This record gives sequence, C-alpha cells and structure tokens, in this order.
Amino acid sequence: MKDRLEDLSALADAVSEHDVDELLGLLSAREVRITLAYLYDHPNATVDELAAAITGAAAAESGRIGGESEYERAHVYLHHSVLPRLQDHGLIEFDPVDGTVEEVDVPPAVYDFLGVGE
Repeated sequence: MKDRLEDLSALADAVSEHDVDELLGLLSAREVRITLAYLYDHPNATVDELAAAITGAAAAESGRIGGESEYERAHVYLHHSVLPRLQDHGLIEFDPVDGTVEEVDVPPAVYDFLGVGE
C-alpha cells in the first residue's frame, strides 16, 4: 500500500500553482471526487451526465433509489459550486450556458490520490 505522505507530496508537486490545502479542501467534497472520477473516463461530459453520476453514487451508497429531487439538487450544486471551483483551479473548462464540461488539466497525481484508474 502506498504511503499517504508520498501521495500528498506528489499532489503538492503536481499543483504548485495552488496551495495543496486548497486542493485537499476541494477534494474533500464527495461530489467533486465523483465528478473527477467520471471525467477520468469521460473527459467531455454534460452537467446532466455528472448530476446523474452523483445521484447514482449517492443511491448506491445509501441503498435507496435516487429520485428527481436528488438529481435536481446535484445539478444545482454542480452548476453553482463544484464546476466553478474546479474551473477556478484550472482542472476543467465549464460552459454554464451549454452545460458542457471538459477535463483539461487534471494532474495524474490527483487521479492517483483519488484511486481512479487503478
């Protein structure tokens, strides 16, 4: 098992233009982690697809079926919080008018830290 300190060191090196604590704060949100994991496999996505992924993950975790209200809540949270924050960190391009998202510069160390692609 990899040492978590090595992961943090690699993460800090990969995001030198941002404070690693800021990035860790961003990655602490489950919706951010789900969004980045989805974009790993689908580098061009829509807000609708990401909201469905978040709703599905929440349903799987809780053992309950995700409904329309959960989907709408995820959609609003993505549009107003998650995606603008990821864009501010230079990790994605988000077009709020078209509802499109493109993964543009997620360092491999971020994906390694999240355990994506293993």
